[in-house]
Amino acid sequence: MKIFKKIILILILSSIVLIFNQNFSFATNHQVNNQETLVSAIEEAQDGDTIELTDNIVLISPVSITEKNITINGNGHSISRKDTNWSPEGPNGSLLTAGGTGTRLVLKNLTLKDAEKYGVQSYNGAHVVLDNVTAVNNGFGGVLVNAGTIEIINLHLGKNGKTNNNGIEIGKGAATGDKVPELIMNGTISSSESNNVIYIAENNSDLKEFSVKNTDTTTDKILVTGNKVVVTDENNNVLFASNENSSLTLSGEEFKETPTTPVPEPTPEQVPAVKDETPKTGIENNLLISIIVLAISIILTTILKNRKDF
Repeated sequence: MKIFKKIILILILSSIVLIFNQNFSFATNHQVNNQETLVSAIEEAQDGDTIELTDNIVLISPVSITEKNITINGNGHSISRKDTNWSPEGPNGSLLTAGGTGTRLVLKNLTLKDAEKYGVQSYNGAHVVLDNVTAVNNGFGGVLVNAGTIEIINLHLGKNGKTNNNGIEIGKGAATGDKVPELIMNGTISSSESNNVIYIAENNSDLKEFSVKNTDTTTDKILVTGNKVVVTDENNNVLFASNENSSLTLSGEEFKETPTTPVPEPTPEQVPAVKDETPKTGIENNLLISIIVLAISIILTTILKNRKDF
């Protein structure tokens, strides 16, 4: 009997441990306030961890995230570039780069600004989620989809690009193999600029395909029409349109214009009668008074003639 009770107790304890592991997260929050602590936190982070900014961070070199599934929460702060002593890693001048198929980076409550090239890029199959992110005053563009995936929950674009505005650039590096750049709408996007909010690279020989998708719950949508894509609001009004690129294959939901309903012509019964609102002149008024006086005179005369004592 004692052995039986021990077995029951072990089973109960095992069940409690399993339930605890199923319902509680052991993710860690890392607090950072400069590039050194940011890079260290990224290196130490395990899948599911969150890195919390406690201050604005100014970078002196690009920061890369590979083979991680983490969140960087800006808490309203910014990541920017120090324009002196900047040391780009080869051609990479982006503030943040997520690279590789196994990488998922969530950026939230964060401003990316003053980059040499891009605020953030998704490279070679990485998945980057932008949730309440602002990209402004970045040298080449706000966001680069470099054969990776960018998912937009809430993105605001200011002016990006030293000459023409360049909000989200779609491109593909030579070393990315068969990876296809993808843009997913899962919320809303806004921009202070109207041109090149989405720009499909035109002189990129490796760029053959570009895919767009929409989640079931998204407010704004990204749709294919001809050789370009458009972003529409919840009423199917076009907010932004990309440039046209006939040299690549676009895949995604097709844009369909909302048909306009013609206004029916009113029936004769529905047409209100037209009132004569011509103002009366003094002559017309005097003539009416004269007729009334004459009629009264005729009536009185007739009555008097019929009296016996007339």
